[in-house]
Amino acid sequence: MSAVETSKTPLNTEETGYPGWDGAGFPQRLAEIKGGMSTLGFAQKCGISESIFRKYLAGTSVPGADKLVEISQTAQVSLRWLATGEGRRDGVEDRLDLAVLGSVIAGVEAGLEEIGGSMAPEKKAELIGLLYEMACNGESISEKPMLRLVRLASR
Repeated sequence: MSAVETSKTPLNTEETGYPGWDGAGFPQRLAEIKGGMSTLGFAQKCGISESIFRKYLAGTSVPGADKLVEISQTAQVSLRWLATGEGRRDGVEDRLDLAVLGSVIAGVEAGLEEIGGSMAPEKKAELIGLLYEMACNGESISEKPMLRLVRLASR
């Protein structure tokens, strides 16, 4: 067993000296990504022994970098989120792509102008948010479907 996997392993930033490490929240995030899967099943998927994985869940041990990477890849979550609790779980950056956002806003505004409609600010924000998310995920929305969505949302 390596020093990283002993019960004397420091669990917080002050003890480890690793900025951002959130040892207190790590077991919670680990349990969250394990979900309903059995501890043995999830540990095996990650290539970790069940006993070591249980120590991670109990907060009495922390994984080394190699195991942390394996866990995040297996669960398809952000390594940063898993280790620190910061950022988004899915790893998508929280920064806005202003060019994409501008394009989406222009499309919604053009659609509203074309149909002579209006939309409550909350609805408009929700529609823009949805369309922005779709665009960031690589989904292309042509003018006709965009106009249809604007019509539906403006009712």
